[in-house]
Amino acid sequence: MTINERMALKIRLEQLEDAEIRVIQEFQKEREYIFKRLRELDEKEGQQAEAASGKPEYVSFNTLASVSPETSGGEVLTKERKVRKSRPSRRSKSGKMREEAIQILKEVSEPIRGAELQRMIEEKTGFKIANMTSFMKSVEKLDPRIRKPDRGLYQFVNDTANTEEPHQEMEQNEHEPEENEAVAEQK
Repeated sequence: MTINERMALKIRLEQLEDAEIRVIQEFQKEREYIFKRLRELDEKEGQQAEAASGKPEYVSFNTLASVSPETSGGEVLTKERKVRKSRPSRRSKSGKMREEAIQILKEVSEPIRGAELQRMIEEKTGFKIANMTSFMKSVEKLDPRIRKPDRGLYQFVNDTANTEEPHQEMEQNEHEPEENEAVAEQK
């Protein structure tokens, strides 16, 4: 009975694959038609603009470089000119994200998981963090009060002197038993 079910499932998978291929082909055909139609419309608009202005369809590169779109008076030049979308510089983007990370860690008193922190930063800034570990290392360099108490946890510590003292005390305590024993032997 399971052999028949297995065969039926395999047949259904093949049917799904065939259906997927047909759908993809139909989308490709429709996309080609749309591009073809858009090219036709662009050609018509170009011919109409040429007829209206009486100018040739093609303009040499030198004339395009020497004439600004504002002074040329032709619509063809302004339509062909691509407007570059402005996007924030990488530095300002990462700087904003670092500042937001520090602010979030200041607000939260206990250690917070990296995934949770990443989600909060991405929600507030609208930018994606590609590698959280690398990002947090840069934040730690920016502000030494940001600490990583355990794997995947980050925390803001108010006083850096207090966080270094426990390590020093532990080192001193490690040496003290030897010193105490040496003092006890001398007595």
